[in-house]
Amino acid sequence: MSKFKLANIFAYGFVTLFSIYVLLPIIVMILTTFKTRREIFLEPLGLPGQFNFSSFEKALSIGLGGFIFNSFLVSLFSVILIVIIAGMAAYVLARIDFRINRYVYLLIVAGFAIPPAAVLVPLYATVSNLGLLNSIYGVVMPLTAFGIPFTVILFYAFFLDFPKEVEEAATIDGCSKMQIFFRIIIPLSGPAIASAAIFQTVWIWNEFLLALIMLTSDEVKTLPLGLMKLRGEWSSDWPSIMAGLTIAILPVLIVFLIFQKYFVRSLAGLGK
Repeated sequence: MSKFKLANIFAYGFVTLFSIYVLLPIIVMILTTFKTRREIFLEPLGLPGQFNFSSFEKALSIGLGGFIFNSFLVSLFSVILIVIIAGMAAYVLARIDFRINRYVYLLIVAGFAIPPAAVLVPLYATVSNLGLLNSIYGVVMPLTAFGIPFTVILFYAFFLDFPKEVEEAATIDGCSKMQIFFRIIIPLSGPAIASAAIFQTVWIWNEFLLALIMLTSDEVKTLPLGLMKLRGEWSSDWPSIMAGLTIAILPVLIVFLIFQKYFVRSLAGLGK
């Protein structure tokens, strides 16, 4: 019994220390927003002399609200497309017995291994030929394509363990495959959908390289690009930059807090 308690103390102590290690940069970032430039360099880990909110005003003055709205649209459209397309593809791979299913799945896994930076040149040429440069759709379509492989893998593992009796009962009632998928599979796949949505939202919200290449107009720039306006040519307003970063993490944090129950369940059992 004493060994069990000692193991628990060690486990909780390790998790606590690791949590502090992970949260420390975020805490420093938030405290930096209230500091002056002098305090940042003289006391980088110290508390601010007084809490000054002028850095948030400067961050919002560059049009941060518009950049957040653009990022919201890109994330929303991309995640919806990724979930629908990947869900349908994973359902076909898991339920319909085609001979080529195994090879298609291997191709999807291989696609997950391709980094986006490796195909930027042909991707830029394709988006340019379609006339989608400086358009939200020119970013949504590539992000959707890059997000599908991982989501297919996640949904495929979930659908393999989905009870077939539910689908058989729906078939007896006269439902088609599409009706079964949208009326039964999707409503009962909340944990898997929430997990995929969280993973993809975090990645798309922070995506920088693709947006940097495809978007040049301030009207369509996403939040990571908008934050670059706070950086000067010779010096940077670090309190305002940290204020912008603090504002940038809030939407993702809210999404995680709303769906954290499903997210933890998915990590424990692949969305079960």
